[in-house]
Amino acid sequence: MLDKADFFALYQQLGLKPGCTLDELKAAYRRRVAELHPDRRGADADPADAARLQELTAAYNAASTFHRRYGRLPGGTHSAPRAPMPRAGRVAQPLNEEARPARGSRRWLWLALVGGLLWAAWSSGVFDGTVDVDGSAAPGRPVGATATAPTANLAGLIILGTDAATVRALEGRPVMESPQRWDYGPSWIAFNDGKVSDWYSSKLRPLRVASAHPPAPEPAAH
Repeated sequence: MLDKADFFALYQQLGLKPGCTLDELKAAYRRRVAELHPDRRGADADPADAARLQELTAAYNAASTFHRRYGRLPGGTHSAPRAPMPRAGRVAQPLNEEARPARGSRRWLWLALVGGLLWAAWSSGVFDGTVDVDGSAAPGRPVGATATAPTANLAGLIILGTDAATVRALEGRPVMESPQRWDYGPSWIAFNDGKVSDWYSSKLRPLRVASAHPPAPEPAAH
């Protein structure tokens, strides 16, 4: 049910934005139900309102299930839990060095990812002159030899043709996922045969890409 629900269409119909609270969603849903309910409009009721009301209720129930499962609405963020207040007469002790989270763990993870991309580029022949950066055979390459195009550029950015595994490593788990499209809040990435074919990077949740949309293909030379 969660995979089929169009949460962003639900927000638009209710006049909300991703990141709204559960109380705001409930209030907007009740107002919209009152507008579409046939008992309120009587003889002037639109027959299509019953179908709209059914779709609205299904999407609202899916959003409520998502909130119960993940502690947030689709497209929102987790709220940081409050630290417990120390009891009277006791002084909270600072964390010792062993209990503190290791600093730089994200930096090492990023360096390991970049190193893996560099290794993939080197093994495909980009640095030894046998393969161009775009994956085509460089001048002097033996006839019949094949080349593998890189799935991300050397800066660790998603490009057209990036495979799904690299996208997951760079962006993490999407809010909604299907073979043709992954949604990351208001941003999304489209796939064709497991390769990136299009994307939209919103300022509210920017992706690891160089621009909001992929560059337009260059016209073929005549």
